[in-house]
Amino acid sequence: MSYKCPFCPRYFSTRSAYTKHKNFCTPPNNDSSDSEELEEFEHKTNNHDIESFQSMMSISEVGEIDQNIEEIDHDENENVFENILEDSDSELNEEESKPEINVNYPSEVYGDLMALVTKHKLNNVTGNAIIKFFNKHANLDKSPLPRSIKQGRKYMDNMKLPNLNYTKTSIMNYNNNEYFLYHQSLINCIKNILSISDISQNFALTFEKVEHNSEREFSEQNTGIWWENAEKSLPPGAKLLSLILYSDATNVDTLGKSQLHPIYLSIGNIKNWRRNKKDAKQLLAYLPILKSNNITERKSETFKIAVCECFHKSLELLLDPLLKLNKNGIDLFLNNEMIWFYPRVSAIICD
Repeated sequence: MSYKCPFCPRYFSTRSAYTKHKNFCTPPNNDSSDSEELEEFEHKTNNHDIESFQSMMSISEVGEIDQNIEEIDHDENENVFENILEDSDSELNEEESKPEINVNYPSEVYGDLMALVTKHKLNNVTGNAIIKFFNKHANLDKSPLPRSIKQGRKYMDNMKLPNLNYTKTSIMNYNNNEYFLYHQSLINCIKNILSISDISQNFALTFEKVEHNSEREFSEQNTGIWWENAEKSLPPGAKLLSLILYSDATNVDTLGKSQLHPIYLSIGNIKNWRRNKKDAKQLLAYLPILKSNNITERKSETFKIAVCECFHKSLELLLDPLLKLNKNGIDLFLNNEMIWFYPRVSAIICD
């Protein structure tokens, strides 16, 4: 059994020699509580050297972490994170088969961390605990991770592709320029929204006719005429899933030189007040914006037709999964109950 110093490349054959060395090798910015935590970690990892731990930390994803964690002490970190790392080994082969998207992170491990935070919707407290845990035991002169999850989120917002796990698909060529659609699975976006804990409490499954003083009221989507007619067209026992798409132009790099149209997905079954909250929306794709050489070209009929073609081709690709569900619908979980849905697009809102 050998002991490796986490702050330098030296190894020691006895614990006493290692302890003496650690007393002067420990960086000055480590407080006494950190030293005590390190000793406790050493005790718990007698049968696992630091190198094996580093190999575990190289994975790209870990399992679920409760988003409602408010405080995580060091002892809990060791038990929780080590279990998560072990559970995630089964995901590695699946992740290796996914196509890589060229996103400009400072390092691979930086990107892995933000992919983890995004996929599992980790809050800042949990993410910061992961950063602290990694930095303490990775034995690196300079951490490849952001100082905090908040800083990492800001970095993502200023990237050319500010979100993760998107597929890049060529849509069209115009003036010798190729334009791409960055998108993710429509069905996965729907599932993400339905998985929110309180959504089922504010979710309409059937048409409701509302009247006040003998006059018809249209306060929610499920009180409208469109919903009433769409519901009548469904097989007995099936439920309508109303999909809303909306988009607006935005800059997607720090210099403001590049523009894309983010297109978001929401679900009309959700009550208006709840649907307006940030977590009830999913970023589905970035629509490409065609470039013109001058104002004259921009106002030309040819350019306008190309813009329309680009928009419709993008929507055709995004909504293709719905066409496959026209016949049999889809079973989706809502509040741990499987429900037979027929997705229908109720609105597409664009500037």
